Amino acid sequence: MKKLLLLSTFLFSTLLVSAQCDELFISGMVEGYANNRALEIYNPTPSAINLSGYSVGRFSNGGVTAELIQLPSTMLMPYETYTVVLDKRDSLGTSFETPVWNGYQLWDVIIDDVTGDTVVNAEGDPIYGVQYDDDGLHLYGSVYREWLDLQGKADVFLCPVYDVNNSLYFNGNDAITLISGTTVAGDGSNILDVIGVIGEDPGDSWIDMEGAWVTRDRSLTRQPEVTGGDLFVAALGDVFTGAGWDVSFKNDFSELRQHDCVCDPNFTSTRDLVNQVPVNVYPNPATEIAIIESTEIIERVELFNLTGQSMRQYNASNSLRQAHLSLSGLNPGMYLVNVWFADNQRTVKKLIVK
Repeated sequence: MKKLLLLSTFLFSTLLVSAQCDELFISGMVEGYANNRALEIYNPTPSAINLSGYSVGRFSNGGVTAELIQLPSTMLMPYETYTVVLDKRDSLGTSFETPVWNGYQLWDVIIDDVTGDTVVNAEGDPIYGVQYDDDGLHLYGSVYREWLDLQGKADVFLCPVYDVNNSLYFNGNDAITLISGTTVAGDGSNILDVIGVIGEDPGDSWIDMEGAWVTRDRSLTRQPEVTGGDLFVAALGDVFTGAGWDVSFKNDFSELRQHDCVCDPNFTSTRDLVNQVPVNVYPNPATEIAIIESTEIIERVELFNLTGQSMRQYNASNSLRQAHLSLSGLNPGMYLVNVWFADNQRTVKKLIVK
């Protein structure tokens, strides 16, 4: 384990200008259930880069000491990603050894522990989720669901033993970092990117402008317009609110191993004033029901086929952030899910019906 003191003599003023498509940065992060932990690194340059020249890790609980692990000797091609996942894969592991999800987690309706009744939404539809035993360990089923498979997203598994190296055991109050090299320079000049604020313990999580968690029980995806890393330091009064990130629910692995960025000369933007509110649609592909979740209250959901014909509608009658859309009777194929929020904001997601 490398524990490196972040010196108070940092020349931070030289680091506040973001890079412009010339250096690696963090493009995704998962802080999910138990050991579901992952970082995605993106190469925004036109050249292949050997990852052995870089390390990832964390500044834990407001500390100024970086706990780092060097990345493997792998060439990351231009405009591609590399996903690092915490190495917990023993299917029989419990407690601190609970395995990273592999897609075979048991998925079923959620039952109220007290009443024994099925938990339903405002429309009376059952709410689905991963099933757990009394000790909080997820249960396994026989059906594989790609959208529950974090292990399948990994390019490498690191840090299997906490006492040897705990760089990837980050929680919502740890500042996550990418550096060039294997040690933090005395002036901090090789810190390429940080999620959170170095030297600040935010409590449970850093929060956005509305007070919602950003780094705990969340999945983060860098927005396409971001072309380089950021640095946030408590000593300078910096504040991290998740700007430049799309924030989704925990255990949303759908955006890993791919990244859209304006640095890529083949990038075609699909973003505009639409798609400003994060939305998660699952399962995807789906058969009978699609579940739509968001960080904001959903007002209406409408499903269109690719010819623009409206196929299904859901009008919310309560202030909820989840909707269930029936797919019964639809032909297999691709559809567009339109989700409306307050002030006529709208997010569009693709959905495949099997």
